[in-house]
Amino acid sequence: MLEKVIDAIISKITREVLSSQMNQIPVNYLMTCNIPDSVKHFFDQEVEIWLREESDKFTSNERFNYDSPEVRVLIDKIFDILKNNATLHVNKFNQLLERAIKLEANYLIRPHQTLTQFLFKNSPVITTMEVYDMLKYFDKLRYYKDALTDYFNLKYLREISQNHFEELISGIDKQVFSKDRLNTTLQTIKAIINFCNEGGEPSENIPLDILIKAFEDRNLDDYKKLVEKEAHQGKQEFSFSNLEVLLRTGQLESKRVETKAVQPEVSVEEVEDIEMAKPEVLVEEISVAPEAAVPHAKEIPEIEEEEEVEEEEEEVVPEVTTPPVEEFVPEEEAAEEMAEVAETDRTPRKGSTAADQLANVVSEKIKGKYLEDLNNIISQKNRKKFVKKIFKKDEHRYSKFIAYVNQLPNWKKATTAIEEMFYQTGINPYSSIAIEFSDLIYNRYFPKDKRINRQEYM
Repeated sequence: MLEKVIDAIISKITREVLSSQMNQIPVNYLMTCNIPDSVKHFFDQEVEIWLREESDKFTSNERFNYDSPEVRVLIDKIFDILKNNATLHVNKFNQLLERAIKLEANYLIRPHQTLTQFLFKNSPVITTMEVYDMLKYFDKLRYYKDALTDYFNLKYLREISQNHFEELISGIDKQVFSKDRLNTTLQTIKAIINFCNEGGEPSENIPLDILIKAFEDRNLDDYKKLVEKEAHQGKQEFSFSNLEVLLRTGQLESKRVETKAVQPEVSVEEVEDIEMAKPEVLVEEISVAPEAAVPHAKEIPEIEEEEEVEEEEEEVVPEVTTPPVEEFVPEEEAAEEMAEVAETDRTPRKGSTAADQLANVVSEKIKGKYLEDLNNIISQKNRKKFVKKIFKKDEHRYSKFIAYVNQLPNWKKATTAIEEMFYQTGINPYSSIAIEFSDLIYNRYFPKDKRINRQEYM
């Protein structure tokens, strides 16, 4: 269900932003489009990162003093001009748009997991300034950002470990939900429903699988059990009013004794927006285990040392020294589709949607013209890096996965396979190595030198 929501939001934004034969999208133009503020916020932050990378090229040169006030003023003017004239190729826009919507969806539904993975994607210890920078990607559920800022200032923290952060974010929500558990939960669900409605007609229904993930991430175990019980009985979604009744009474309206007094149903609009409610957190009351609060500084050099050794590796892949990870096994439906593609069977499968059938027909027509073998796209150097860091030095597993993805006719199926593989191997999807791997596969379906209709490939 979440995949359909994400696809619908992406399609709606794409229709709003792109016109026929549009190959370049000015970022300033993007900011004037009728699209969610969170998406604009994401693109603006991406451009800021690009500018910072450009600025680092200046400061890394020791021959000149770029910190002098006169030079700094001129450099700032240059970067202001660069930002105002920044443009995105249509394929890069599509790629970043998909990444933005998925990041927001994951953040709203599972903020604890998403924030931890996003912040600590490349190191188990980061500076609090890095936390501030990366939190700029998120403009909803602002109470997390406010509480983290207050906590850092109170403790005079300059760096924080992943274990410390995990306990801290759990402590924040434990305090927030303890004050008015039901109302805060409904405010949280309202934020998720509002996100789901960004792609289509307004609805007050929410899928049970999304609810379960949201409750599990926030440690709302009692609410999670109530929803799981209904899911086991065949329910797939709740209306907002039914959910309120279930969480308040422990059972749905239809199962209650008729003689009992029933409170009026509550709608989404009647519940206060969580951003307006501004949950307060007394950070001085949050306790963190002493061992978690001490950054393990020794862990960082180990990562850097591994990067240096990688450059000196020989062509022969080192012997596996890490525990074996369960081999990637595609879902049954994906395996069936792979077999159908191999046989070039164009007969629509029973139960497939019109969109799926159209995508299959289009993909068969363009497959030979555009889809390049991933073994040609991924260089030998990158191959060695991916085998080592993603596939735990297992060359066979890497080759098998690449062969599988080579048979997939569109990016939608490919990205599902990638996400499932990351989950099975325990790879952080926001890490630089994971992003690099995904980007190379993305380029197979959306070559940088061609403007391809993204809807055809989805």
